[in-house]
Amino acid sequence: MMLHNENQSLRCMSFNIRYGSDNIEDGEQRWSRRADMVASMIRFHRADTVGMQEALRHQIADLERMLPDFGWVGKGRDDGADGGEFCVVFYRKSRLEPLENGTFWLSETPEVPGRLGWDAACPRIVTWVRFEDKLTGTRFIHFNTHFDHVGTVAMEQSAHLLLNRIAKREERCPVIVTGDFNCTESSVPYGILTRVGDGFGALRDARYAAQNPHFGPSFTFHGFQLQRLIECLYRDGECFKGDNGEDLDSPIDYIFVTEQVRVLQYGVLADQQNGRFPSDHMPVVADILWNEQ
Repeated sequence: MMLHNENQSLRCMSFNIRYGSDNIEDGEQRWSRRADMVASMIRFHRADTVGMQEALRHQIADLERMLPDFGWVGKGRDDGADGGEFCVVFYRKSRLEPLENGTFWLSETPEVPGRLGWDAACPRIVTWVRFEDKLTGTRFIHFNTHFDHVGTVAMEQSAHLLLNRIAKREERCPVIVTGDFNCTESSVPYGILTRVGDGFGALRDARYAAQNPHFGPSFTFHGFQLQRLIECLYRDGECFKGDNGEDLDSPIDYIFVTEQVRVLQYGVLADQQNGRFPSDHMPVVADILWNEQ
């Protein structure tokens, strides 16, 4: 087994940037007031590949303009073109060369655009890109997704479908999976993705695979509720609850990797500017190397 030098590490990020509304009711959370923070965060933390969720086409256009060193791949979930939210993948053009890409729907008919799957509330998709790392020559696949937030059957079946697609890849190349999975570490979908045996998958959570202890908060969603976030970070006691009463001291945004990937470090980034956050989710980052057989 060859381990690449740590100077060749690749930084991947999962970032739910929140859909781009400019409704007056959104106040400080309007996209026009957040766009520069999202772009600045990606630049400052020097991400090489970013799996974004909830991006609308006009948001992608804004980020494309503000991030000229990046290319992107993706399709809208509503129609397979520009309609609806994208699970877009941004990538640093100087480091990565896209070789092939596609999008499939998390439903009983994965190749049919716009279809609801099982008991899902919204159409859900996975966008994937096969890259070549220009620095090392390694080829890998980045899958990026956003699981449903309502349908429990849909979340579980989406996990199985995603794993099946990963298992069927033609080359046994390394895989990175980024996404907002709308589920905590104690959930059934998380177990399907990470537990080995009994038909379950063998993806590794980058948080626990990392060589160094994880950096930043233990959770990834704060809903623009700064005071509650501060209480979670700095005071003893119970972490705040989600809309359905779930504990949010667990992430719902993840980076998963296959065994061919070595994770150096992992973190959740709580960056803000004068009390304003770029999104209602905090991005997750991991520095990785390739373990090549």
